[in-house]
Formats: sequence, C-alpha cells, structure tokens
Amino acid sequence: MNPKMRLRSIRLRAITEQGEASRYLEFEDGLNLLRADNSSGKSTALQAIIYALGLEGMLSPSHRIPLPHAMTDSIMIDGQARPIIESSVSLSIENSQGQRIIVSRQVVHPTKDRNLVSVADDTDLAEGNDDHTRDYFVRRSGGAQNAAGFHRFLADFLGLELPRVTRTDGSEGLLYLETLFPYFFVEQKHGWSGIQARIPTYLGIRDVGKRSAEYLLGLQSLERILQRQRVRSSMSELESDWQGAVSKLSEAARLSRIVVQNLPTKISQSVSAAEIAPRVVINGEWKDVAVAAAHLRRELQVTQESPVPSVGDSAKEVESNLKQMEHALRQALAISASIAEEREELGRQRQQVVLRLETLQEDLQRHKDTQVLERLGSEHAHALLAESVCPTCHQHLEDGADISPHAMTASESIKFIEQQIATFKGVQSDHERVIGAIKAREQGIANEVHDYRVGIRAARDTLSSANATPSVADITRRLKLENRIAELEELNSMMSEARGEVESLRQRWLKQRDLLKLLEEDDLSPDDRDRILRLQRSVREQLEQYGFKSLQPNEVEIDPTTYRPVHEGFDLGFDLSASDMIRLIWAYLFATLQVGQESGGRHLGFLVFDEPRQQETAKESYGALLTHASLVGQAGAQVLFATSEPLQSLTEMLVGNPAHVISLAPGEKLLQQQPPTGFL
Repeated sequence: MNPKMRLRSIRLRAITEQGEASRYLEFEDGLNLLRADNSSGKSTALQAIIYALGLEGMLSPSHRIPLPHAMTDSIMIDGQARPIIESSVSLSIENSQGQRIIVSRQVVHPTKDRNLVSVADDTDLAEGNDDHTRDYFVRRSGGAQNAAGFHRFLADFLGLELPRVTRTDGSEGLLYLETLFPYFFVEQKHGWSGIQARIPTYLGIRDVGKRSAEYLLGLQSLERILQRQRVRSSMSELESDWQGAVSKLSEAARLSRIVVQNLPTKISQSVSAAEIAPRVVINGEWKDVAVAAAHLRRELQVTQESPVPSVGDSAKEVESNLKQMEHALRQALAISASIAEEREELGRQRQQVVLRLETLQEDLQRHKDTQVLERLGSEHAHALLAESVCPTCHQHLEDGADISPHAMTASESIKFIEQQIATFKGVQSDHERVIGAIKAREQGIANEVHDYRVGIRAARDTLSSANATPSVADITRRLKLENRIAELEELNSMMSEARGEVESLRQRWLKQRDLLKLLEEDDLSPDDRDRILRLQRSVREQLEQYGFKSLQPNEVEIDPTTYRPVHEGFDLGFDLSASDMIRLIWAYLFATLQVGQESGGRHLGFLVFDEPRQQETAKESYGALLTHASLVGQAGAQVLFATSEPLQSLTEMLVGNPAHVISLAPGEKLLQQQPPTGFL
C-alpha cells in the first residue's frame, strides 16, 4: 500500500488567566489505539483532527464548533471552572512523499477568526522558526478552489486531483474533501447509524455517495460518468444557442413582414438549412426572399427608366389602381377573416383532442391500477371502473344503462386505450402542423393588407394634389420599392448566415448525441467490475471473521450501480441487527481502504473509528476487528481507534498483533494542567 496521508501528532491547548491545560499525542504507522474511560475526552481528540483540517462540514452544514466546552467555554483549573481566553488545535500530517506539515487552527482567540488555518513545515516549527508559516481560510466560499483556500492546498499536498462533478442544479463543481472523509472517519454520535451515514448531501452534489466511492476506488466509470455529464451540459448549451438562433430568425421575419417556412421547433428535427425557406408574397405569389428582391429590382429598374409623371398625366391610372387596391384589400380582409375562423375552429378541435387525451390517460391509469389489484388477489378491483360513463364516447349515461366491466380484460382494455392514445396524439400533431401553416398564411395576408393600405393612402394623396404636382403615388411606389429591396437583400444575407448557424449548431448537437449514446452503453469497464468483486470478496471475508449472523456472509453483495452492500437487490438496513450493522460498517470501510489503496485507487490509506465497539458488539467480533486492523496497518495503512475497552482486555485481544496503545489512567481527563511534551 502507498498511503497518501498519515497522522503524526496532535496538540490541544486551552488557556485561561489561571493557567493552561493541554495534551500532546503522537501516532505511529499501523494500528493506533487511544484508550480511556468514557467521558474522558477521547472523542475530543478525534474531533480535533477533523476541526484542524477544516472538515467539520462532513458532519453537518452547521458552522458550530464540533468540540466540547473544555475547548470553547471553560475548563477546570485548580479545581474551579475557568473561562477560556484562548484555545487551539495543531495537527502534524505527512503525505506520500514524506513531507510533514503542521496545521494550526484557533478555537477561541481574541483577534484571529476560527476559519483561519495556519500551515508550517514540521521541521521549521520544531526548531522554533515560524518564518515560513502560511495562512489559509476554510468554511468559506472558494475554500476548495481559490489559492488562499486551505482545502485546495490540502488536496494538492495529499496528491488528490479532485474531479468536477454535476450538482443538483445542473452546474458543475468540485467533489469536495468533505464528501470523501466519511470513508476515512467514523464519529461516535451518528457515524455508526448506517453505511455512509455522514455523507454530506447538503453540498448539492448529485449522487454524492456514488461519486465519492467511484473516486476513492479508482473506478474508470467516474471519468465516463463525468464525460457523460459534460456531453449533456454541452448539448444543453448547444440547444440553448440553437433556440436563440431560431428565435432570431423568427423575430427578423416578423419585423420584415415575411414568413419562414419549415422553421424547426426542436433541435432534433431533421430540417436542413436549405429547407428553412424565408418567403414573401409578390403579386399574390409566394416567392423566396432572394427571388423576390431580384423581381422587385427589375420592377424598380423599369420604373426608373421613365420620368415621374404629374398628377394630371397619371390621374386616370391612379384612379384605376386605387379601385383595384381597394378591391384587393377587401378580398384580403375577407380571406383573412375566413382563415381566422378556420384557425379558431381547428383550435377548438385541438382542445377537444387534448381533453380526450387527458380522459384516456385517466382511463389507462385506472385500468393499470385494476390490473395491479387483480395480480395482488383483489376481488373488487373492477370497482375502480364502475362509472356511469360510456367507455367509448365518455358521455354520462342517465337512462339506467349498465356498462359491463367484463367486456374486455384489463390487459385488453389497456392495449385498446394505448392504441387510442397513439391515434389521438397523431391527430393532435396534425392539428398543430395545420395551425402552424395557417398562421404562416395569415402573416402573409397581413403583409399584403399592409402594402395595399400604404398604396391606397399614396393614391388618395396623389388625386388630392394639383395637376402639375409630381405623382405622390408614383414617388411613394418607387421609394417603397427601393426600401423593400434594401430590406429584403439585407434580410436575405442575415437569413443565410442565421440558417447556417442553425444548421451548424444542429450538426454539433447530433455529434454530441451520438457520443452520449456510446457513453450510456455501460458505465463499468472489466477492471471496474473486477474491483467491485474484490470489494465484495473482502466484505464477505471480514463478515465471516466478525461473526456476522443476520445473513450468510456470501449473500451480501456490492451493488454495481450504488457500490453499497445489498441483499437481493435491496440496501441492507432493517434486515440486520444493530450489532451486525456495526460489523457491516467495519467490513465495508476496511474493504474500501483495501481496494482504494490498490493501483489506480485514491484512498488516503488511513481510517479513524471513534468507539467502534457499538451496540454491545461481542468481544470476539471486536477482537477479530483489532486483528484485521493490525494486519492492514502492517500492510502500510494507518488505523486509529478511540476506545473505552479496559486496557487488560485490549492487551489480551492484541496478543500477536502489533499496535501503538495510548492509554489514559482511570479517571484521567484528556486535557491536563501540565506543560505539554514534545514539539508541536
């Protein structure tokens, strides 16, 4: 094994005006046992490790200090409770390169905030040199990412490259250290209540337990999942950009009084850029914008070859054109009204189809519920269908007619209703398509009405002018042609660019979709499956050693999708006795350490248990745990247990199993009024 982190020593200090209480503890490689009576301060020492590392966020979202009053409020000095004026925790840790640092954090201090963490080289501080001390912050935004964030420094020091994972809001963020340490540290109050009892879900990381397990075990599936998440994120961004480009096309068309045919509503629609056709009505005919601009330019050229006529010369022609435009306007308005009525009728029909679909969905659910009740042995399942409503037309029957619930079986009814739903969904789709076409036609007629009204106003202005005055209608017509040509040519250029952008975004989205299909085939590689099998084998072997009785140990499996212990596909919880749940936690965390320390794994190689003998676990089981922990320690890991087991009992259970035992005398408290020993 190659541990990435080892605890070397810890010092706790509490200073009052009447004196100082402190404790200095050293830890060694392998198994370490901190033995003391209950309420003596064992948990304080272990919680201080978490506090010094700024990882109390793994316990809860609260910013409350996870240390007892002896470190925060008052402590007994000379037999009296003395208020604490200053207290701190200092922790010496070592990484896989043999580099040691001392991490110091204030608990109570008159000027320093408790979210300030100081880091110094172990050798410098031992020699009294603090010139190279660096300060960082914890429990604040950016603590895991900013250069001044302690958790960013700690991850780099330990050689952890924390991956970016998906958050519950769809964004990406780091897999924080707080989500990993529940696999390294089990605290006494709530940590033994279940597997991963302290995984912090409040950090907003999706499937946080799975992501942490994948990372520590070194599963290749993590990178595959992260890649899949990035692809989905990329697809969402492309779809958003695509929607923006389509909206740009639609808005430009509306402002320019044209219609865009075959404009897709979804990025997945198979519509090429060439099929997205901007159309405009010219002389009653739909023409492509480019063709329409060319046609109007020729018309303008012919008009410009003749001088602008006077009112007297063009009066008859203007009067004739005025009558024609007024007649055409009336026809266009009549057609527009007719189309509006047709659209409204189709809208009513579509609404009826929507209501019918809702009723069919309700019927389908009732029949499915009936089918479930029948499978469960119900003799009254058909009561769900006993309504005085025709099953075909859904009209209420008031003449006493009886609808037999046995005309078709539940399965036959479900199949029939599903066919009806498919048919009506097709009708609904046709209605929406036709309504869309009608709206496009309405827009085209509205454009014609606008042009007719402009022409009518110009003709009337011309006829009311003096005979020698140049024809306003002719001038207006020429200006309108020039403006419309310039507008259509500019629009055509913009449309061409926008259509290219729409098609480009769609093609990129299709490539991402194809990549996503490949990534969704199977998360687990052969190596991943082998690691999960080794994890399962280790759990089973340990359960056998620990005297696990609720199930046969070989019936416990590791779920390949959640990486948690299961039995017949269900999480192990209520099926286990309280003591067997403790045994399972032992086995699972040690198995995770074992597999996570193998090549490719990212386990830190240390494990801390606060009072592992919970729920009156049998002494034989506890002895087996100590033996296993000692063997794991000899293989290169570091294990730390805090226990209230009597020293003599521990000595008997540790026969032949090396361990470093730190034992407090009966009744001795962790914090003592004495000068500290050692350098820290």
